[in-house]
Amino acid sequence: MANNPSTIEQHIGLNPAKIVNGILVIGGVIITYTLAKKLLVDFRKNNTQTQVDDSPTARQAIGLRSAINPSGISWLKSIDTTSVSVVFETAKSITNLDQVARDYANLFEDNLLDDLQSELSASEYQTFLSIIATNPKKQGDKGSSPAVEFAKASSLVVAKKPVTLRSSPDASNHGAFYEQFSEKNTIRVSKAGEFLGYATGRQQYDQKNNVKFIEVAYVINAAKAPSAYKDKNKARVSFWVSSSIDFVDIFPFYKNMYDAYPATIPFTAWMKPQDFFTLKGLPTPMLLTIRKAPILNEQLILIDIANVNSLLGEPVLSLTTNKGEFTQFKTIDNTLLWVEKKHTTILLNA
Repeated sequence: MANNPSTIEQHIGLNPAKIVNGILVIGGVIITYTLAKKLLVDFRKNNTQTQVDDSPTARQAIGLRSAINPSGISWLKSIDTTSVSVVFETAKSITNLDQVARDYANLFEDNLLDDLQSELSASEYQTFLSIIATNPKKQGDKGSSPAVEFAKASSLVVAKKPVTLRSSPDASNHGAFYEQFSEKNTIRVSKAGEFLGYATGRQQYDQKNNVKFIEVAYVINAAKAPSAYKDKNKARVSFWVSSSIDFVDIFPFYKNMYDAYPATIPFTAWMKPQDFFTLKGLPTPMLLTIRKAPILNEQLILIDIANVNSLLGEPVLSLTTNKGEFTQFKTIDNTLLWVEKKHTTILLNA
């Protein structure tokens, strides 16, 4: 006896009409999802595009895309030749990579970091991240790392070995005869153990030569300077130097530097911080120790012991706690520290 198709369908629970309806429903859901996703992507893209004039991050995202995909044809992205120099140049202006990546995704529906890693070599990609990480104006989402600081402003800088002092943060020229036609930015080569001056807080990453530069400066106090500098009172001297621990030592306090490099002591008498003459001649309150005094950092952690009759710096504010009364003071290199008030007195230094 021949089986009846309808009987078999009923026996196994299949209903052609329900199957068709199910397919239509699933298809409708897929189409609706696809359309909704496209509308959301288009909305984000249009919203980002309208902000380009006012949004540095959107312009930076477009700049990186132009470097990665210069033809402008998305399917040629893997074939286009990426302009590494443009990527690095754009990186110098990026202060919020998180937002640039979001704008890039909204505009081009691609992952910025994935694109960069596929287009750049490992060292080039690391250089890109280093340029951004060392930007003093670096921002980011909550939890992202702050900018990498090569040397805190007012830190004391000493040459560990002979190091080139330059007029610009570019390590390309080394004074060789074959470099005679390149830009000569070499001022001189320092001596090992030489006190170079005070970090200004300005820094620059030379991606071409992989050198992290800091600007160092000082003003001349002619009253205590060698004869060659007597006619240069208040003159400012500045230069760029590598911040590598192979070449320089960076200290937060004079004592630390003097302990490590005693020969620097005479030079700090006439090589002064840039604000040395700012309040010159005006009565300035100074904190003086009347007995040996524990010196605390900004977290109120003991870092040193000051001797009797030591000038600590300019008092800033007072703080009373259940452990006593403390005075915050600013040292000559603009570092903020604390000391118990009972160990000090205040002098007016005219």
